[in-house]
Amino acid sequence: MGDDNLQNHPNWNAILQWSLRFQEEPSENRVLEPLDQERREFLMRAFEDYAAMTEDPVKSMRKHLEVIKNPASSKEACVAALEEIAFHAEDIDEANDLYLMGGLQVCCAYIKHHDPELQSLACEVIASAVQNNEKIVQFASDTFVLSDLLKLVDSAQHESVRVKSLLAVSCLVRGNKGALAKFNELDGYNVIVRSLQSPVPKLQLKSLFLLSNICLDSPDQCQVYNSMGVPQQLFAMCSKFSTEDHKAEPHDSSVLITLKLLHTLAINCKVDFPDNALVSFTTLRDSLEGDRFKEERTFCTLLIKLCPATTDGVDR
Repeated sequence: MGDDNLQNHPNWNAILQWSLRFQEEPSENRVLEPLDQERREFLMRAFEDYAAMTEDPVKSMRKHLEVIKNPASSKEACVAALEEIAFHAEDIDEANDLYLMGGLQVCCAYIKHHDPELQSLACEVIASAVQNNEKIVQFASDTFVLSDLLKLVDSAQHESVRVKSLLAVSCLVRGNKGALAKFNELDGYNVIVRSLQSPVPKLQLKSLFLLSNICLDSPDQCQVYNSMGVPQQLFAMCSKFSTEDHKAEPHDSSVLITLKLLHTLAINCKVDFPDNALVSFTTLRDSLEGDRFKEERTFCTLLIKLCPATTDGVDR
């Protein structure tokens, strides 16, 4: 709470001062007793004061929806409105309110907008709203939303739109069998594999994360990605990782996710290990020093144990 608010609302300031005094007093000296009428009225005025300053989330969302529905609204106003709606949608109850008032449908229409910043923000709204919300996941799966998101992942001209749309797809599909079935029906597995080949690091990382979650939650999907050559892409990435100086770089989660995904695929279906896999994993394990890479080294060791037997003398 800022100093200006304390000065403008003396009741808040009085509560703060009282609280500080209460904390400073030794616990054995504190006497708990019922509130007298004067204190009760003082607290009630303070709470009413605070409530008057707190905007009702439904009213707030309605206000912001009016902005994005108005063709005359400026881009700046729409950006601010979508940001606020995305914030509200992080709360599951407020996300439900947004859906019930038809606001989510309005936001979803913005994924087809010509402006990439507004498209990206609309994807953020969807990503926030669908998490742990079966009703909204169902809506996004049954309507144009999931289909249009996949199109953006595959072919949007702006990198930020591709990344944010993939985030929304990931939030939709992870841990939801119905949405995963729709994702597969819409050829989502091909979209995600193409994203994995992207030179855009953020897009590649989000693709790895989604693939890893799909294969962990639904092992029956592993063979689909094995048949599409995903393990070979992952082996190539591991070989590249083994040539990098990890001491000089910040901790990159892509190494761990790649190793986890490759291990998940290898234990759930027949993966063809390349001839250099053993040396590659051993080199990578040895290059990952320190406690921050402990889990990565563990997965390297697990993958080394899965490599075909050789006579090269490498320590497993």
